[in-house]
Amino acid sequence: MYTMNDELAKTLTNLDGSSKTSKGVYRSLYKRLMRLSGDKKLLDMSETNIIKLFDTDSIPPKSQEALANIAAMIRNNNDASHFKINKFKDTTIRKRINAYKMEKNKALKDTLPDKKELDNYLKSLFVEKDYVGYIINFLLLNYGVRNKDLNCIITGDSDVILKGHDTKHNYLYVTFRYVFYVRNDYKTYDTYGRKAIKIERRPFQTACKALLDGNYDIPLLKLKNDEPVSEDSVGKIVQRYTYNELGEGNYFKINIMAAKKDGNIKRIQELSKSRGTAIETILTEYDVDNQ
Repeated sequence: MYTMNDELAKTLTNLDGSSKTSKGVYRSLYKRLMRLSGDKKLLDMSETNIIKLFDTDSIPPKSQEALANIAAMIRNNNDASHFKINKFKDTTIRKRINAYKMEKNKALKDTLPDKKELDNYLKSLFVEKDYVGYIINFLLLNYGVRNKDLNCIITGDSDVILKGHDTKHNYLYVTFRYVFYVRNDYKTYDTYGRKAIKIERRPFQTACKALLDGNYDIPLLKLKNDEPVSEDSVGKIVQRYTYNELGEGNYFKINIMAAKKDGNIKRIQELSKSRGTAIETILTEYDVDNQ
């Protein structure tokens, strides 16, 4: 029977900076490994035998990856070898995940709406003065950003530009003539660094100014009690604002589909740059026409 034994306790202690939700996920994954191992501790098993626990067709590839991650984390935080587990995850499991994504994208090809539908939806949001929804959809459609990138603050304070490199926040800096979209907190920041985009589209400026409404700053996304959202809930909130709740990932696939249909390679390169995703990754994970 599962108990919080020493190998897990030491790992969680070493991860004091992790959120309560993340630690809950780690406990859940560890509990699953304990069921698979018959409650045998990971430190008492070889890496080869640990891999056998989740190397099965009955466990989906993404779940295999999650189990491999927690197994490697446990062993790493307890000074035990984890090279084989990481190698298996980065080679075999990664291939399985990519194959799964390709099959899933293939099934999506005939069900995703045309980009024109999303463009019309964007226009309707502005007409209805749903400015939060408009800003979210505008950034998703024009720059292919991820959910995390949308967890940002709207402000008229120029310090976010002058000192933006010293913060981990994302900003929409509103001026009289344009909006500066600054990202310091997104998935591939360590690879691509701080990203800043100057947006001069009048409707977008109008939406940002209307939401700011003379305040010093406000969060774009917030809970019903007006509190800022946590990183764990951003995805669900963004999805609710998208057309038919398609979500950020499907929006990006539609963007790529539209660019390919128009033969617009430059647009794919622009999306790769603004999103912070290598073109090779885009063609593997988001190109539903290349399956």
